[in-house]
Amino acid sequence: MTPVTKSGRPPGPRGSLFAGSLRELAARPPGFLLDVAREYGDIAAFRLGPKWRFLVSHPDLIEQVLVTDAKHYVKHIGARAFKPILGNGLITSEGDFWLRQRRLSQPAFLRSRVLKYSPVMADLTNGMLATWADGQRVDVQFEFNSLASAIALKTLFGLDDPTDRKGFTDSLQVALHQVGNRFRKLLRWPLWAPTTGNLRLRRAVAHLDRVIAGVVAAGRARTESGDDLMSRLLVARDEDGGGMTDRQLRDEAMTLYLAGHETTALVLTWSWFLLATNPEAEEKVVGEWGRVLGGRAATADDLPRLPYTDSVIAESMRLYPPAYVIGREATCDMELGGYRVRKGYTVIMSQWVSHRDSRYFPDPEVFQPERWLGGLSGRIPRYAYYPFGGGPQMCIGNAFALAEVAIVLATVGQRYRFTVESSSPPELDPQITLQPRGGIPAVLSRRTPGNLRP
Repeated sequence: MTPVTKSGRPPGPRGSLFAGSLRELAARPPGFLLDVAREYGDIAAFRLGPKWRFLVSHPDLIEQVLVTDAKHYVKHIGARAFKPILGNGLITSEGDFWLRQRRLSQPAFLRSRVLKYSPVMADLTNGMLATWADGQRVDVQFEFNSLASAIALKTLFGLDDPTDRKGFTDSLQVALHQVGNRFRKLLRWPLWAPTTGNLRLRRAVAHLDRVIAGVVAAGRARTESGDDLMSRLLVARDEDGGGMTDRQLRDEAMTLYLAGHETTALVLTWSWFLLATNPEAEEKVVGEWGRVLGGRAATADDLPRLPYTDSVIAESMRLYPPAYVIGREATCDMELGGYRVRKGYTVIMSQWVSHRDSRYFPDPEVFQPERWLGGLSGRIPRYAYYPFGGGPQMCIGNAFALAEVAIVLATVGQRYRFTVESSSPPELDPQITLQPRGGIPAVLSRRTPGNLRP
């Protein structure tokens, strides 16, 4: 450990005597973190009840936690809180078990394999478009959440039945709501206690377990491997020839479904809000789709020829990163920025904060896809922009998500544009991911065939 050169804790808000900054953080988590970073600098400290949090915002310090000193940190309790739903999957597991699961799962997410799902993505997108009409009022978030869920369930489990998909997603939302409620409470009943919330959580998780158990059993009974991701996990083997147990398959499937569809749906939602409120950027990206695609659905082969589309996606994830905060808990006393991080302290890194740093992103609140053209990602520090996390535990499905977003954006955008009710950013509802509170209401406008203009 590098010697600590500064005494005490980093500067930060005083907060109240007993709760510290708990009330301020709970009221507006992203805004509070951004205010703290801008007022107190690259490393700051604040208290939540009796526990201290360090907020680090400099890319070098973030890299130190996520990469250089990663073995001395474990995931924050916020990730572990979701074990009742996700079990011991990649998001919640640690150590050697996590490493084995990561190695077993990684081959299923090679870019070459992921791109083979592009026809499924395009087909399900066209199915959604078939239900739309000119002048129809929609909730952008609901539409793309439903689509991303359908794509995830088809590519992961091979589920085609809309009834099955709805039952699965409904149960998952109930479970997430109950876990979220538990996490926000200072005093929590143990999970075995027969409270109303715990009973709802048990019923929802039991339904999820039954669905996945059926998929696993069907996969094991097949004589030939299927094309879905579950089939690839079923045949995955480590260096000793061992595969995943049914329980491990269940936990990874739940983790991949939740992380996959939530991330994609939110990037699509925020991208369309930003395009709808920035007509010049919309005109440019629609022009690119017209030149490259000419009205047809996008394929995997088209993606390298859509650079402005990539820039729109990157800028959307800069302003509205699906996951807006990462937490790591120190397992021993560590040094960070010249301060001592004591064992048990949590270090927080926020993409919402980092992505609004004017040192790397001039006019940080402005939606400006052009900033990414010409190689910005190679000129800024590695951890100035990290929408999928970083280090050994970087999101395993980032290639899948980026391909899906590009294909869906281009396929939808050639047929319809969105007129949102307000150009003001919607109020945020920060959960595991960064949701717009109340969705994003919009009116659909059909584009004229052969005339792809906003």
